[in-house]
Amino acid sequence: MNRTNLKFILTLVALVLLTAQPVLAESLDDFLTRVEARAAGTKSFACDFRQERRLAIFAKPVVFSGKLFLARPDRLRWEFTSPIASLLILDGKTGRRCGEGSPASEFNLERDPVMRLVAGQLRTWTNGNYRELLGEFGLELAAGPSLILKPRKEGLASFLNRIVVVFDPDSLQPVRVEIHEEGGDRTVISFSSYRLNPELAPALFSACRPGS
Repeated sequence: MNRTNLKFILTLVALVLLTAQPVLAESLDDFLTRVEARAAGTKSFACDFRQERRLAIFAKPVVFSGKLFLARPDRLRWEFTSPIASLLILDGKTGRRCGEGSPASEFNLERDPVMRLVAGQLRTWTNGNYRELLGEFGLELAAGPSLILKPRKEGLASFLNRIVVVFDPDSLQPVRVEIHEEGGDRTVISFSSYRLNPELAPALFSACRPGS
């Protein structure tokens, strides 16, 4: 093989390798601006979800499924339908936890730091305001497109390694959220069957029973 042919082949290989790598032509700030703009035009949505809890000590994940309803600015219904029916309802600064066969448990986000953290994460994933997390997380844009959130504070970092939010490239709605814990455990939530701007009954954010 002569030197000219060798240089041509090496150049071709280099081009193939370069084009095979994901290229991020967009900055983090520009991407967040696009997500926020798209979210601003969505006043409500409903979707299905599948939640897999993967524990390092078990070979198979624990799988849950259910439905999610959101009405902006601050009402959310996270409903598990299988294998056990249960609900988490957020309405402003208050919320309710509802389990099958047990009475509802009410809480106030201003007085419950754990539920405040949970509510903050859920609302961020669904309302697009990821900049609100910059005080607690470092944000990195990756191919997909996806956001990688890494905790800044020691308390959070002691049990949480990172959160990965993967977006549909066209709608910019989250299609998967991965919560990676220290020690190898993780939770993967996949979203599907989005319905944008549906009319949602007020009872969805007050009634503590499945299928309301």
